[in-house]
Amino acid sequence: MRMFKEGAVALGLLAVMAGSGAAQTQIEEDNSGVGTTSAEFLLLGAGARGMALGSGFGAIVRDVEALYYNPAGLPLMEGPEASFTMMPYFADTDYVWAGVASPIMNGQFGIGLSIANFGFGDQPVTSEGDPQGESGLQYDVSETVVGLSFAHAFIDRFTGGVTLKYINSSLGQTDASGFGVDVGTNFHTEWNGRPIALSFVIQNLGTTLSYEGAGLNLENVFPEPDGDTPVGAVDPFPAELNAHEFSMPIVFRVGAAYDVLASDANRLTLLGQFNEINNNAASWGFGGEYGWTPVDLPVTAALRGSYDFQPDNDFDGDTSDAMDAAYDTDNSDSLDGLTLGGGLTYSLGDYTAGFDYAWRHFGVLGSRNVFSISLGW
Repeated sequence: MRMFKEGAVALGLLAVMAGSGAAQTQIEEDNSGVGTTSAEFLLLGAGARGMALGSGFGAIVRDVEALYYNPAGLPLMEGPEASFTMMPYFADTDYVWAGVASPIMNGQFGIGLSIANFGFGDQPVTSEGDPQGESGLQYDVSETVVGLSFAHAFIDRFTGGVTLKYINSSLGQTDASGFGVDVGTNFHTEWNGRPIALSFVIQNLGTTLSYEGAGLNLENVFPEPDGDTPVGAVDPFPAELNAHEFSMPIVFRVGAAYDVLASDANRLTLLGQFNEINNNAASWGFGGEYGWTPVDLPVTAALRGSYDFQPDNDFDGDTSDAMDAAYDTDNSDSLDGLTLGGGLTYSLGDYTAGFDYAWRHFGVLGSRNVFSISLGW
């Protein structure tokens, strides 16, 4: 009975966080900044476990995926770990993430390195005059971020960390680069003998991205007559388009997690989070993870799931008939933000090997599968 009461309290905490997100939508003027950021791939996540648990994962992350979700989790790792994640995305694009991290000096500090890439290649160049791309010209898209993370355990219950990022975005014959930083904190203690944790994370603070390159060069430009200048034959001259600067998607996350069930063999963790982002309205989410560790076997199994509210499903204003029809189906906004998954970890002496899987739904786009492998030592 006491466990159910504690679970109710934990769910109440999630409701409060959700209420905060709902209160944000009461602002009458739309100040969400939709469509004003670049490098959106920075929001795709890392690791099948982290994706399955949503952004609230930053409160409990104690493995290499802390490099993405909350660098403050690095000193809390049990040992060095490396991980690789693959998510085949839509329209023949791919997203991959890899990282290696380790606690040092008996958990007083933690360090790590991560890299992620999103893109596709060998796509035909189309234009108004050549909609089928029969010219034979092709282009590639490759967006990459490299992060270096460092964290410190200030006291036994509070850790903090930073990740320094270099971002490069190559779109065809244009290119942009910038720098960013993630800052995260983690407070963890016990309530009624069970772990409870809070996290505060800011992601992607940094420079703007402005594209340059041959793709912005124009070889034949004819000046428009201004009404006072006689219209006549003129020689074309080269010009270069100036691209506007766009900020990166800056995110502020508040997460909470509580183990409503904690024993040697069984664990059930509930998570909640509130997200504020500079290119969308505020959002909220919740999730849970059940872990089973049999006493006589070197295996740990886990089941996970989460739901993150997608504020872009609440359209304000007229939309096209096709868009309206798409969002009337059960496979769009009703499932958008839902993620399910699980994982297995096998221990052999001082080594552990893990495999994790997640199924993510992206609304009208459909669903994607995520696969991760990890090795600890």
